[in-house]
Amino acid sequence: MSGPAWHDDDTRRKVTALVVEVEAKSAAEIVVAVRPRSGDYRHADLAFGAIAAFLALCVYVYAPQEFADDLVPPALLLFFAACVVFAAHVAPLRRLLTSRAARAANVRTAARAAFVDQRVSATRDRTGILVFVSVFERRAEIVADLGVLRRAEGDQPARAFAEIERTVAEGLPYEAFAQAVRGLGAWLADALPARADDENELDDAPRVE
Repeated sequence: MSGPAWHDDDTRRKVTALVVEVEAKSAAEIVVAVRPRSGDYRHADLAFGAIAAFLALCVYVYAPQEFADDLVPPALLLFFAACVVFAAHVAPLRRLLTSRAARAANVRTAARAAFVDQRVSATRDRTGILVFVSVFERRAEIVADLGVLRRAEGDQPARAFAEIERTVAEGLPYEAFAQAVRGLGAWLADALPARADDENELDDAPRVE
């Protein structure tokens, strides 16, 4: 499964309605941000190009066929460049050539930067929650402000965060993602109930790049 079609207008409308639904029952401010990737991963493209060029060189050296020697260096260079471009457009290959730890670190760093850049950290009562989805890495990172974390009790909200992250990691459809967010919303309704003077401080629409 590839997960929700984040760029689809219908999905955006559903996410907006989901955020409105959760915020109507709690004092939290939810922001959903979707990014195509959180790192450039150029090293993976170069690694694939180098491996492919080395194999091509082995063919030149050891194959019984004869090759025009003068054409081999530019041919290897062009083959290397073509393989680099190819790897850059094949997400599964890029993931294969990068470590899970590196992908997780990139998403974590990008999520924390977005938490500040998108002013999720600037709500009146420090009750912002960023649901950051990075499509290439197939990871979600939930960043919650102090007003939310101070109300943590038992395994919540960590369990609710983990469930949202799981739906993204497993490429589950939008309905599973929405159900996981509603699970977080149920906890928020108890821990941070809506107040009469609550204001909608952040845009409810998802921020999809």
